[in-house]
Amino acid sequence: MGAALVGPLQLTEYVVEPLFPATTMPMTEDVAGQIWSLAKPTANVQQNPWDVAHHAASQVGYEAYIEPDILHAAAPVPTDALEAVAGDELNTNYPPNDAVSPGWHLEPGFTGFATIRGRADGRGIRIAHLDTGYTPGHVSTPRHMHPELGWNFWDNNDDVVDPGTQVLGLLQPGHGTATLALLAGNRVDLTFRGLRYEGDFGGAPEADIVPVRIGASVVHVYSSTMARGLNYALAPRDSTAARCQVISLSHGGLPSASWATAVNALYEAGVTIVAASGDSFYEGLIDVATRFTVYPSAFNRVITAVGATYDRQPYKTTHLNVMQGCWGPDAIMRKASAAFTPNVAWMDREKLPDGFDMTGGGTSASTPQIAAACALWLQLYGSRFPADWRVVEACRLALFRSSDATQAGMSYCGWGTLNVPQMLEPGLADAIETEYRTGNLQKSAPDEVTFPFWRLLVGEPPPGSSQEAMYETEVAQIVLSSRNAKLGAAAQRVGNGGALDPAERDQLKAALLAEPISAALGDKIRVS
Repeated sequence: MGAALVGPLQLTEYVVEPLFPATTMPMTEDVAGQIWSLAKPTANVQQNPWDVAHHAASQVGYEAYIEPDILHAAAPVPTDALEAVAGDELNTNYPPNDAVSPGWHLEPGFTGFATIRGRADGRGIRIAHLDTGYTPGHVSTPRHMHPELGWNFWDNNDDVVDPGTQVLGLLQPGHGTATLALLAGNRVDLTFRGLRYEGDFGGAPEADIVPVRIGASVVHVYSSTMARGLNYALAPRDSTAARCQVISLSHGGLPSASWATAVNALYEAGVTIVAASGDSFYEGLIDVATRFTVYPSAFNRVITAVGATYDRQPYKTTHLNVMQGCWGPDAIMRKASAAFTPNVAWMDREKLPDGFDMTGGGTSASTPQIAAACALWLQLYGSRFPADWRVVEACRLALFRSSDATQAGMSYCGWGTLNVPQMLEPGLADAIETEYRTGNLQKSAPDEVTFPFWRLLVGEPPPGSSQEAMYETEVAQIVLSSRNAKLGAAAQRVGNGGALDPAERDQLKAALLAEPISAALGDKIRVS
């Protein structure tokens, strides 16, 4: 479990260690006092993890916020979804459905990376790639990969090679290898159905890459490994000179306050974070009731990467058990941008040296494209701004204002599809610099775990104590992972600015009580 404390955590049943190195967390106004500890049990604990957290907090009088270190894991992929993709080299549920260049997403009319190769390539920009690792022997491995700066938080060692672990099927083996190629892939020579692509495959092929392994697969990550992986970008291998300017993150899960603390620190330090909105399956039996954006992508200070298809439609479907993106609520989509997925080239670590297929999909495929574009913008214009939150906001503005709006509107595609040439236009950078110099660059509000559904359900104001904040985080985690359609519909309605009908509150409380909640939260609901 993790704890945000003013002082050290004293627990006899746990071994306590710092979650973040004290030297890397800048004590700015937004993160002051957030000294996190990770408490590991000395014996096997069978209780509900949130009950353990409440018990620990009660020992110190609830002045400490404590949350369990949970495993964020997706449910198994539907069998028919696996068969649909495995049977062909293109996912026929989405365009393109015929021959296409393996580098189609780079071409004019799509992201346009191929048209700006002479202007920007990411040189001098350091990107932290939080994923499953990299493959040294694949031709697409970035030219400037720095394994000596990386770290493996999943196994707690310095081995950052992608093991290609097969977990839950679809697109899991070699996930880090494939997303790295889209981010900063080396020169390749690929042919698909007679159409050839030759050239740099990654959006930022000259960027320096720091591989940070935070999970066994894209659907397995602990709260602590994500938090530590994020924080690591501030000082890889404890070297302040090696600070990363961009983070590309395809993992996600349920909200964690420790993630919010790390995001705030990175934002204050001038690090631009691009994170996947997440994936779901249309009407799948394993699907959750809400398709809201996962965390940390949902946080205000993180760029939310959503998907857009070949024909510039939202990455959503009405085909049973077919993968699609996550999106919403509307407030989150106001800081979202889309890149192209699915059916992009997906490098295969099992087929060395140059194996690939065209089944690349999920918002894992769109995220590195947007992160690469941010790296190019920072290469050209980042030095015009202070190396703090202002360079992050400037980069975000360039991304949002240059995106091509889609007919689907902001609710599904945010500001629209990535347009790299427009993003790198000097006139746009000049206009944003003028806003900075005239004091009109707006700072985003600090991130925290907030879930208005809970407050409307029990009729309470925002949390006024650590215990109340713990209840809110637990409810957010429970509802966002629930398969209960009533809870999901109510959460989506509130998330999009709606209200709760007083007549349905008792039903929603009963539904929440039926979920695997802590005894402490159950008592809270019953007396509300």
